[in-house]
This record gives sequence, structure tokens and C-alpha cells, in this order.
Amino acid sequence: MKLHRLFISLAALVTCTSSFAAAPALQSFLACDQNSLAEVSQPGLKERVAHKVENGKITLSGGTKSDMGQRWMFDTPLTLDGMTLTGFFAEDQDLMGSRIINWGFYTEQAPDALYAQLSKVPGTGLEKANGIYARAQIWSQKQSAWVPEGGDDNAGKLVTDTAERILMVEPAPSDLAKTSKGMITCSVQGAVSAAMLKTTRPDLIK
Repeated sequence: MKLHRLFISLAALVTCTSSFAAAPALQSFLACDQNSLAEVSQPGLKERVAHKVENGKITLSGGTKSDMGQRWMFDTPLTLDGMTLTGFFAEDQDLMGSRIINWGFYTEQAPDALYAQLSKVPGTGLEKANGIYARAQIWSQKQSAWVPEGGDDNAGKLVTDTAERILMVEPAPSDLAKTSKGMITCSVQGAVSAAMLKTTRPDLIK
């Protein structure tokens, strides 16, 4: 499994916190599937992440430009299922022939604390590797679906003609304000096709 991150700088954050309960929405985001981006339309987030919904398609807007995409820093952090969200990011870049699509949240909690909280959510399936927590899937051309990485067909092989879909819990970039210590990231990396986008980020299909 290859993990790519290009860290981006963020504005300073305030420390006030609001809260609401939305376990089903969080669980949907953690699937990193075609419904995960809809998290930004939930109460509490729709006021913080500018976007529009047209014919079921979400189009993000506003935010602050970063090297890889956009970021939305919250004036008031938001507590969701025990995790304090300080911002949202969406990135889409080509790097050395691979497309890298990332979206997710910055948090006040560090990775270990995030992992402890996320472990309570059914189906998260995170495992620790190289200092981060991750759940990796690979696109099966045969099944036209995402399958757990590490199966007989792909174990130990470089991904060159397909893509990975990864849920990651990792440290926040060092150039963030100190109030952001971790991040929860959905990532699609590799030779990304329309079929893959349909089951992950249909808003990016052109």
C-alpha cells in the first residue's frame, strides 16, 4: 500500500466548540463511498462548507485555495461523535502519473485519540501501519468493485493499472495551527476510472 500526502498550510483556528449528534452521517463518511461527500450537507456542516446540490450532485464552492485543492476552516469547531472537527478539505491532483483524490476533516484530536473514538463505529476496520491508521481497498477489475487490499491477486504488488481507496487517520500537517492535531482522510490513488468514481466520488465524473 502506497500512501501519498501533500501537506497544505491552514489558517489559525478558534477554540470554541459546538456539537450535534450524527452517528449515521459519520459512519457514511467513513465508508469513503459515493455517499461520503454528502456529509457536508448535514446540519452543522452545511453552514461551514459552502456547496450546492443539484440533481443529487454536490458541487463544493468557496473555501481557501491550497496546493492540491480547497480547504474550509471552521470559525467555530464542531464536535461530531466525540471528535472535534476544525476544518474540511478536498483535493484532486495528478502526481507522477497517478491521480490522487483526498477529502476529509481536520481535528483537534491526535491520531491515537481519533482511532480510539472511531473504533466504536461499526465497520471502520482501521489497522496501524507506518505511524498512521489505515483501511485499504483496491479496485478489482474482475469484480468492478472495491475489495480489501491484501488478497491473493494483489498482495505485495505495486498498483500500476488500478487504484486504491484508503481511509486514513494521520497527524495533521505541521504547518497547521496547533489546535489541529489529526486528520481523517478518504483517499483514492492510482489510475482512477469513471467506474471507480461512480462508487466513490461521482461528483468528479465529467
